[in-house]
Amino acid sequence: MEPMYLNYFTRDDSFPFFIQYGYHDENVFMHYHADFSELVIIMNGTALHHVNQDSWFIKKGDVFVLGHDVVHGYTETNELQLCNIMFPEKILLDSDFDTRKLSGFHALFVIEPYLAKNHEFQSHLTLNLQQFEQVRSLTDTMLEEYQAGRTGRTTLVSSYFMVLVTLLSRFYHLPEKENMKNIMNIAKSVSYMENHFTEAIPVNRLAEISNLSTRHFTRLFTATYHITPGSYLLSLRMQYACHLLENSSDSVSEIALQCGFNDSNYFSRQFHKLYKFSPREYRKMKKII
Repeated sequence: MEPMYLNYFTRDDSFPFFIQYGYHDENVFMHYHADFSELVIIMNGTALHHVNQDSWFIKKGDVFVLGHDVVHGYTETNELQLCNIMFPEKILLDSDFDTRKLSGFHALFVIEPYLAKNHEFQSHLTLNLQQFEQVRSLTDTMLEEYQAGRTGRTTLVSSYFMVLVTLLSRFYHLPEKENMKNIMNIAKSVSYMENHFTEAIPVNRLAEISNLSTRHFTRLFTATYHITPGSYLLSLRMQYACHLLENSSDSVSEIALQCGFNDSNYFSRQFHKLYKFSPREYRKMKKII
């Protein structure tokens, strides 16, 4: 099985990102992505998409995301045109942007790729005509800007990409099939965390939102996000704390309360553990910069 690396497509280490329109009238060999994720939008035509041991019919308007190490390929292609957008997974997972508050984001960009790798491939987003035209206009603009190579390309393409991610996340609706519904509903629990992280959120509440037992929810969440639910919640609070320390004049005690901590000393200890600075040292450092 042949691995594909992002540097096969771009040598720009400062901007590890690639977009193209691919045209296929012949089979695409089975392969896997060794160090990047791929957002695929079917722009035209049809094919059989083979993922691991499964095969799926794909058509214009279908959208899916494939993480690294997922074996896939295409057969029975018929005027198949793909928009391939290749990017390091950490671009999305390590970013602090409010699109993460959408359950569709977690379903499309985190849960589905996890399922494709560990269970079975399921694609649940098919654009209607109006949505497709909106997306195609945006990908046309992205591709033109990416290929032109003008100064400011990185900023514009990155911005367009985040607009695209947000639109697709809004378009996404969780499936109704019972055999998938419980697993995909983890996306709802993560969206709830993103929107209510300053509140006390026990794990059993998140499990309840996902219609899963607390034990099963914790296991599946940790396997998908590579972090426990409690640690994920803590990271959201700390990101918000950094924002407040940099942009407000509130005291550390006030910021601790605003971020969901009843004990400012505990907040300071956790902050130092994560960032190696106390909150006051962090604020002073950012003001100097």
